[in-house]
Amino acid sequence: MVNDKMVKEKILNAAEKRMVKFGYRKVTMDEIALDLHMSKNTIYKVFAGKEEIAKALVRRLERQLNTDLDSIEKAQSDPLRTFSDSVLLLRKQLGPWFEHFFREIQTELPDLWEEFLHFRNEKILAVRSLVEKGSKSGVFRRVKSSIATEAYLGAVKAITNPRFLEEENLTFEQALDVVLDIWSNGIVRPK
Repeated sequence: MVNDKMVKEKILNAAEKRMVKFGYRKVTMDEIALDLHMSKNTIYKVFAGKEEIAKALVRRLERQLNTDLDSIEKAQSDPLRTFSDSVLLLRKQLGPWFEHFFREIQTELPDLWEEFLHFRNEKILAVRSLVEKGSKSGVFRRVKSSIATEAYLGAVKAITNPRFLEEENLTFEQALDVVLDIWSNGIVRPK
């Protein structure tokens, strides 16, 4: 059992390196097997195919993000610091995935893309409670948290669209920086 888990993780690690770097479409099972010095048959004993590997990668990413975000929230009492650390974590962890992998699964594996969008929306809604905490503690201006959250959600929805990023010639990290700047500072120049 432990050996099966180890083999599964090795396969996922090798697949992640390739799929994040080259995208879902370009990676083959032969390449993953070659990277692992393993036969394709061994991989097929663990995963039915490349699509199943991609699903496992997204679910593993989501679990890791949940764990890391929970740790940030437990370690911080300051809502601004929690928000800032959470956004930095998401920027760092998700950024590389948008270059190729998420751009391709949007069309190649639309059900998996929808699953990821649901996860993303769930995480963004956690922002609402941070805004409420920040408003109550005086760290944030008193704003309608539902509207602030929806404004943030709308902006993040736009920048997690790989086509938008490609059209604007932006990386996910660059776009997120702009969203955060506008969301936290507004667009009006101080007088």
